[in-house]
Amino acid sequence: MKKPLAMAVALALPAIAHAQSAVTLYGLIDTGVTYVWNSGGKGQLVAADGILQSNRFGLRGSEDLGGGTHVVFTLENGFALNTGADSQPGLMFGRQAFVGLTNDKWGSLTFGRQYDFIWDYMTLYSIGSRVGAYGFHPGDYDHLGGTLRINNAVKYSVTPGAGFSFGALYAFGAEPAGTGNGRVVAAGGQYSGGVFAAAIAYNNVHGMSLNPEAQIGTTLGPSFPAGAFTASNMENLEAAASVTLGPSSTRALFTATTIRYQNESVTMRSYEISEVFQITPELSASAGYSLTRLSPSTWHVATAILDYALSKRTDVYISAAWQDATGGARATFLTLPASSNGHDAAARVGIRTLF
Repeated sequence: MKKPLAMAVALALPAIAHAQSAVTLYGLIDTGVTYVWNSGGKGQLVAADGILQSNRFGLRGSEDLGGGTHVVFTLENGFALNTGADSQPGLMFGRQAFVGLTNDKWGSLTFGRQYDFIWDYMTLYSIGSRVGAYGFHPGDYDHLGGTLRINNAVKYSVTPGAGFSFGALYAFGAEPAGTGNGRVVAAGGQYSGGVFAAAIAYNNVHGMSLNPEAQIGTTLGPSFPAGAFTASNMENLEAAASVTLGPSSTRALFTATTIRYQNESVTMRSYEISEVFQITPELSASAGYSLTRLSPSTWHVATAILDYALSKRTDVYISAAWQDATGGARATFLTLPASSNGHDAAARVGIRTLF
């Protein structure tokens, strides 16, 4: 009798484990065509993908341990649709790769390659979250566009209730220094109360690889290297708020990025205001304006998008962006070549689908 009982228990175990765990395959594909007015001095029509949102696919898993506790993991790859190449070259899961524990009361603790709280709390207030790459600030030095992914990170976040969320992150430095590869300290908090919402975030990255001439169309100043270099420290302090009344959501955002190299430092500040309006359940319109200053240069960026949902998972859109840079800087949109001078504009038609 013992042998049949043991076999019955063994056969039942996989079914029990399967009932308590789940793995989901998910992804996003965005593609379209963009006309850019000043691509190195000439107009150009380009096939461009991953502009509204970066293309990705991933695996997300959860196992129920009981008592409101779960083991969770995410493995996420970024890719270019038009070429099939990895968006983060040489990395199988370059967007995210982490595992950890989460509890309904005590929050989550995760380990691996992760985003900071600028991405978690601040990006949704930016017009870039609506219009994509062309709406983020020069070089994405304030990381609203999600270009910073942090290696070797330990991250804790909790939602205690009453609309509040908080988190902190620490990343152990690794050699050689590189983007998201140095020691990182980050923290953030947000409040969402329906009509009013607000967020703050702080980030401090050691050993940050930068190439200002390519990324923002100018140097950081005479005391900084002219080309690519590794900043000893890059510090972000950011705050945002929104007011939502019916179909209208008005958002304001401020970011300050301080870059240090040896004994020198400079600070880039961005001010942004945007409006999101839900015209019908299927049709929305968004527009925004940002002003970025890094002495002696100033960037003015205006963007707009009209988005129509064909279904719950698929939408089509048209968008436009304009940039004017002064103080010797060239205009630069993320993913596009720098212009030949301080002026540039881009218009796009695209489609996005989720799975």
